[in-house]
Amino acid sequence: MTDLLSSIYVQNDFKPIILNTPGIFLNIKVSDDETLAIVTVDETKGNLYSREQFENISRQIRTFATNNNSLRYRFLYLLISEDDTCIKRLLTDNVSCWRIIPSQKQLMIFETACDEFLTLRNPIENMLATKPLDVSASDNESSSILDKEVNVKLAPVNLGIVAINIIVFIIMSIISTPGSEDISDKFALGWDLFFNKKEYYRIFTSMFVHAGIDHLYNNMIVLLVIGSYFELAVGKINYIIVYFSSGIIAGLTSMLYNMSNNDYVQSVGASGAIFGMTGGMIAVILINYFHAHSLDLMKIIFVAFLSLYGGFTSQGVDNAAHIGGIVSGFLVAFFLYSLRIKRKKYS
Repeated sequence: MTDLLSSIYVQNDFKPIILNTPGIFLNIKVSDDETLAIVTVDETKGNLYSREQFENISRQIRTFATNNNSLRYRFLYLLISEDDTCIKRLLTDNVSCWRIIPSQKQLMIFETACDEFLTLRNPIENMLATKPLDVSASDNESSSILDKEVNVKLAPVNLGIVAINIIVFIIMSIISTPGSEDISDKFALGWDLFFNKKEYYRIFTSMFVHAGIDHLYNNMIVLLVIGSYFELAVGKINYIIVYFSSGIIAGLTSMLYNMSNNDYVQSVGASGAIFGMTGGMIAVILINYFHAHSLDLMKIIFVAFLSLYGGFTSQGVDNAAHIGGIVSGFLVAFFLYSLRIKRKKYS
């Protein structure tokens, strides 16, 4: 979108000025008595700035733009963002500004905007009307969602999986009777049951069975957050592929480890798939590393490290499944998300 805007600026005699600040572009139009400057801020690639950061950048731009003999200076800040708080987050009151909402193909002109820039209104609105939806806006790519709060309503598949886990737990709690065989044993995963008795369904059912309310609660809280981020980043289909593939590989890793130790334990829970989501998020953030804040990467890695460390220092935790889940989730997500980025780029 910024390339198309740049063409519109040039056609209207606004010359581009090269900046070294990611996501911020400057165009200037100089006449005998007036200088008009447009500062375009593109937040669709994950370059979200704080008020303090942007004020420092803006101050430098203003100093540069006013370094001529014009009598008057007019500035317009054009924000390209899906974040409804972007104006308040970046700008002070009474600043001349416009905003483009890519997903809605909408140009918003605020009352504080200088009239001198209105000649750009029709060309920009025509560009928005004929331009396909911005990839990063229409699909909510990770580079933008990593820096926002997750709106779980936008992650229906993840919510559905959370709901299924809760419903399964409630049903099993209702139909189980005291003193009888634990019903979860019928759906738990063990290498002897899987390989020797060929009860292959267990590798799927075990992902939706939990050993108790605490087990369910802890897993679902993590899945609700990490899974929502991940689905928003990679899309519904890729989410499903990574979730179930990492869950299956986590189960296989657990069984092979227990079989090598001749250990007949059984495993239940969604933690293998959830660790897959964590590995997937690490892959997504690494791919977008130069567009996303490194703090996000460190947060995810820190959470993963704490979870793995907690597992190794606790009893009854299927660490093999966790390792298998996070490694497979990372690899599968890295492949799928890289492919997704290439498709978007060449389309």
